[in-house]
Amino acid sequence: MLDESRGSLAGRGRTGGEPVASWLPAYVETLLAALPRTEGRGLREESPAPGHSVHSPQSSLLIEPLSERELEVLRLIAQGHSNQQIAEALIVSVGTIKKHLNNIFGKLGVQSRTQAVARARALSLL
Repeated sequence: MLDESRGSLAGRGRTGGEPVASWLPAYVETLLAALPRTEGRGLREESPAPGHSVHSPQSSLLIEPLSERELEVLRLIAQGHSNQQIAEALIVSVGTIKKHLNNIFGKLGVQSRTQAVARARALSLL
């Protein structure tokens, strides 16, 4: 159980006297109803918030779509730029670019820059 003194769930509910078991299922249903619906293997079907991530028909095959910035980094990688060149172009640190690359690799399910570009092209992201 979580510690009630820290304001988290414990043996009692929101009002202090109501057992968690009495309201938790309804609360979970309310939360789930507010989330976007998914089908199959958890593939996202709804459009993300504007400016957050990009969808093409092929990118819906991704569990989590690439953000605008990740796509920008991916385009620069496809053009053959180094991490240092990308960092200078985007006015960020090399460490930030490495973090974007790790996110891209994870979302595309790849382990290298070359694989990332190939996968992105196969998904019509580039």
